[in-house]
Amino acid sequence: MSGDPTGDSRLDSALTSASGIAGAHGGESALAAVIAAEQGHRPAALFAAAGEVSLAFDGELADPDAVRKAVDAPAEATDAELVLAAYQASGTDAFGQLPGRWAVAVNDRRDGRTHLAVDASGAGALYYARVGESYAYASEPTALLAAPELTAAPDDEVVRGYLLTGACDQGERTFFAGISRVPAGHVTTLQSGAATAAYKVPESTGTDLVEAIDTVLAPSHDRASGVRLSHGAPGAYLAARLAEAPVYVLSAGPTSTADTGQTVATALGRTPVTVQASGDQLGTDLADLVRLLGEPVPDLAAYALYATARAAKGSLVDPAGADTALRLSVETPKAKRTVEVASLLSTVDGGSAEPGSAAEVALRVADRIGAHTGVPVRLPFCDREVRRVAAAAADPGELVAALLTPRVRAAAGPLRPAAPVTEWLLRLKNRVYGTFLSESFTTRPWFAQQEILVAFEDFIKGRNADAAVFWRLLNVELWMAEFVDPKPDEVAPVAIKGPLEANNGKKLLIDVDGEQWLRFPVRTDLFARGDDFEKLISGYINDFFTSMESDGGYADRFEHEWYLLVSEKVIAISQGRSYFIWDIQPNWWARTLSKFVVKTPYGIGLGSPWTMQLALQEAGLPRILVASAAGAAGKVIGRRGLFYQVAGHSVRAIDGPTEYSAYPSNVSAKLAPAKPKQVATKLVAALRDALVERGHESVAAKLAGVVVIDANDIGRNILGANANRPDVFFEKLFADNPLGQGSEQTPLAVAVPAAS
Repeated sequence: MSGDPTGDSRLDSALTSASGIAGAHGGESALAAVIAAEQGHRPAALFAAAGEVSLAFDGELADPDAVRKAVDAPAEATDAELVLAAYQASGTDAFGQLPGRWAVAVNDRRDGRTHLAVDASGAGALYYARVGESYAYASEPTALLAAPELTAAPDDEVVRGYLLTGACDQGERTFFAGISRVPAGHVTTLQSGAATAAYKVPESTGTDLVEAIDTVLAPSHDRASGVRLSHGAPGAYLAARLAEAPVYVLSAGPTSTADTGQTVATALGRTPVTVQASGDQLGTDLADLVRLLGEPVPDLAAYALYATARAAKGSLVDPAGADTALRLSVETPKAKRTVEVASLLSTVDGGSAEPGSAAEVALRVADRIGAHTGVPVRLPFCDREVRRVAAAAADPGELVAALLTPRVRAAAGPLRPAAPVTEWLLRLKNRVYGTFLSESFTTRPWFAQQEILVAFEDFIKGRNADAAVFWRLLNVELWMAEFVDPKPDEVAPVAIKGPLEANNGKKLLIDVDGEQWLRFPVRTDLFARGDDFEKLISGYINDFFTSMESDGGYADRFEHEWYLLVSEKVIAISQGRSYFIWDIQPNWWARTLSKFVVKTPYGIGLGSPWTMQLALQEAGLPRILVASAAGAAGKVIGRRGLFYQVAGHSVRAIDGPTEYSAYPSNVSAKLAPAKPKQVATKLVAALRDALVERGHESVAAKLAGVVVIDANDIGRNILGANANRPDVFFEKLFADNPLGQGSEQTPLAVAVPAAS
């Protein structure tokens, strides 16, 4: 049945042998080749050609013998050749006669059309997009982004609908504007335009649910497929039907209380294969998961399947979709209240309020995971015939459970969530917080950031149990960053600065009232609550002078007076005056007043409920209200800084979480250090003693003071000093913030005159 392909079919042959299905309608061979290269991880599709018709087939026919008999094909004919013969005999009507899980692209040069179709259950996948005067198509939407004329952009309505309800994989639209999906049981014909229509599928007369499930499972008996034990009774049922297959259970971590199949395995008398899928492991795999799935998904059950597929051998059977097919309610934790999702979005206009097909989402996830891991994933409860028969049954869930032994049925219990999503997100709370605080998240058109942060804080403290909501918010941001946001030009990683070098983008030298000064930033490890900062700082400065003496270039400078300037942040952290934002309880005043604070690119300041709450605790509500009034009046008359003049330096030094800071500062808010002048005085004594002990007596003798400073790229504030120069001198000395504004880890600076 196959023949030597010619013309465009030669291109189809080369592309389908590379990966999945990829091609272009309109003779754009170069475009199609680029798309194929982008999805080279997928298994090769089968190819067949005869005369003016060529075809690429991705998947498998459930009953190839029946198709072979219908088209009178030889025994050695491949699935692709059988489909080609059926198409030549019946045109696109043939697609309704093809049982199984598949996607097909037919290039029919007799009328200049390309037909794209997927099976009626939706296990197959095909996507297409208009590119110039041509159409490109591929097995995954992200592969189409390789087309030079196609710019990645979100479909705003699809994104909003997903955020509201988890809706996705609905109809033809995808999360990518301009990229369309071929819906299950449909054929899309490309010519001068794109037209999508349902093909006719024969009506089934079968009424036995067990028989319908066994029909889907039949190929699995020959392949020793593994079974993931999840969802309770549905997973137990699949494992019981595949009695010789290995079974897999998730290990969510040593402290997890989630039962993800172990009790069912014991009741079945099977020794399970344990799959490591803790929150920490999820954190490691998260970027790969988002990249693999291509579009957002409603929950993290996808990760449970991904982790299991990576551990499986052969193929995998999973009970995904059993809840909707069998009309079972999933057991979920009780919460004091639930999140009103619309309140977390900047606007809900244009967003669909209807959830999508759970089966189609699960099938898309299975397709991606199978393609990327090389482990085919079969979802019996998502099969079209199984769903049809289950819909007609009085109580399909009870029917399936009744087929289990009493012991297995008792072990299975009620329908359980497919994955411990709440535990995972709580384990990743620092990362989630960091994402919700990021500049990119703030600027998205969908998110009401402050409301999201407050709701996530409630989630961490057990006041709501809406893990799926926070996953959707996180998933959209990660998806945007991966596929939509412009990527910066690739640059070499920034090297860690040497002990006598300036920070990146900064200078060692500065002129202060006509006098040249050197500022040497000193790199340290991260400070933590309870650290002996006097000992640590003395050690870092001793190491600095050892390096300086080894280099020799600046040794003569320290025959003069020198100063140590210390970032107030490390002092506050060591004193225990830095708090994770989820440990701060903002009151009504904090939430209200923070909304009126002008945000800047250099830090959140008091523009968050957490930092404002710290300000209220530090200065008191009356003083903050008076300061707010003074600040408002100052704006009217053109005077800046009146708020902090009234509120005080300790309020000015309060810092909030910033995405560019090193952990834990990216998820913390902090007060000014306690008694900073005393800190400076004690540091002078401790530093001199430590320098003498290490043999730096002459340097110790020239130490002229220690200054605790709050500096950023828009201002300086001396909090405490024991030095022989006025505060204004040190403010000028740090005019360009030589310590840096991000994750440089240089909270100390040694300052010395550059010349005699």
